[in-house]
Amino acid sequence: MSASRLVSLSRKIIKPSSPTPLSHRIHKLSLMDQMGTHSYMAALIFYPKQNTTTSMPEPTKISRVLEKSLSKVLTSYYPFAGQVRDNSFVECNDIGADLSQVRIDCPMSSIFDHPRTYIDNLVLPFDPWFPSTDSLVAAKLCHFECGGVALGVCLSHKVSDGYSLGKFLKDWSMVARDSEAKLSLLFNGSSIFKPSNSSSFQVVADPPLYKNESKRFHFSASNLKSLKSLISSADSATQICPTTVEAITAFIYRCVSTPQSLLIQAVDQRGTSNDALVPADLTGNAILPFVVSATNKEEMNLERLVSELRKGKEKIQDMLKYIESEEFLCSKVSDIARELNKRTSNNDIPMYRFSSLRRFPSNDINFGWGRPRQVDISTFPINMFILMDNQNGDGVEVIASLQDGELSALERNDDFLQFASPCLGF
Repeated sequence: MSASRLVSLSRKIIKPSSPTPLSHRIHKLSLMDQMGTHSYMAALIFYPKQNTTTSMPEPTKISRVLEKSLSKVLTSYYPFAGQVRDNSFVECNDIGADLSQVRIDCPMSSIFDHPRTYIDNLVLPFDPWFPSTDSLVAAKLCHFECGGVALGVCLSHKVSDGYSLGKFLKDWSMVARDSEAKLSLLFNGSSIFKPSNSSSFQVVADPPLYKNESKRFHFSASNLKSLKSLISSADSATQICPTTVEAITAFIYRCVSTPQSLLIQAVDQRGTSNDALVPADLTGNAILPFVVSATNKEEMNLERLVSELRKGKEKIQDMLKYIESEEFLCSKVSDIARELNKRTSNNDIPMYRFSSLRRFPSNDINFGWGRPRQVDISTFPINMFILMDNQNGDGVEVIASLQDGELSALERNDDFLQFASPCLGF
């Protein structure tokens, strides 16, 4: 596998097309934003030339479309064009977003012969865990010699979670197709999750980082049905019918872990009903984690793990449902962070994190030259599993980030391969 030659073409700062009004110059971080790390969420989006139903525009036109639409969408997403101050607020000063362009002298398909970390380094504007910019948004447009393009986008975790990243990309592409498109978004997180001004507020500690690799695996719809049936038919006094996320999470955790390990599950708090505490269009962070542990082999059975996952999620949902005051919410969230820090403080205990991005709008990120062939999330330097819907509608795909030895072991695990298959090539 020969390395691809990368030629830098340009780097620009894209500012909002209209200045942010003085009344909007201070955007308070919510309690959830304050808990977020200083890393970036990162997506890689691939548009092969031969994959589009409409003709791929010339490179100069693609550049103009992305620059103009990014400038336009930043007017609505004005906090993303600002700077975070003191883990307290975003100064919405319109410093803008980074947009760079490169030419990669190889066909797009050939880069998938390399490890995923190589692809991350090639397509993303920087390492999401070690950012080299003050901008909250950075994008990199890659032109391949075959005529296809890839877009790497990094968005600060201080102002976004995975849902917000997906919504931003969808809205950016919508504006590219229609400059008058009406966007539905809410930057009112601080009115729901009131920020803390207390120095004693507990934030979630950054985990230790590893030099991980990642692979993508596919759980077909038929295999998911079989896996759920296996769990729900287990001998037990109380049978449980697992959701897709519960089934995959419990199953993978059992395949990769040993007793005395921890499962950390992230739960999106956004609701879909009109009376939901956290509205569906909230832009920012709305994720809370909880921990499931297993101390012996008996506690690693799938039905017990699914039951614990459901209990953990319901405990958080019930907590939010019966909030009595802003101070009470802050106290409860701080308790969650304190418990998480306590249970994860021993770096000798293996920890495996799971997050579902099944609502990520992969097929809607269409800038005018067709839907993407593939949307990826970058490799995490922690043990991490990201669940995403298969773009063709057949089940779920999982992006697994693990240390090389653990990842190789998972690829050879017969129990795992009974329900999951590696995603090969492009």
